[in-house]
Amino acid sequence: MEGKKGNTLEKGRKGEALAGEFLKREGFRIFHTNWRTGHKELDIVAGKDGCIHFVEVRSRSRGSVVSPEWTVDRYKQRKIMAAARAYMAKYHITDEARFDVIAIVLGTGGTDYQDYELTYIPNAFTLIL
Repeated sequence: MEGKKGNTLEKGRKGEALAGEFLKREGFRIFHTNWRTGHKELDIVAGKDGCIHFVEVRSRSRGSVVSPEWTVDRYKQRKIMAAARAYMAKYHITDEARFDVIAIVLGTGGTDYQDYELTYIPNAFTLIL
């Protein structure tokens, strides 16, 4: 892919892959990645210790004006929660739900992205009824 959009998609995919690897190392079981229903999407759905975790992954390049975690605003949280409700209804899940964020700042290491910082924010926000 060429251009800014292609570069953004590549960074997003790499960020989600790094986040998935991190979660597995931390003992999470990954149920779905990029789960969609209609216009709703969940980046990563994982389980650990009897809870279901809906993990939003945000990636940015080093030097970006805004830190990735700050891009999960109220509007985005509501979209994630709506998708989580749909997911739980579809799969008849009654476990406790948690909403986590993984923020990844990618270095200038080119396409291999070996240079990155990952911040895991458990319970980043709570369900709005």
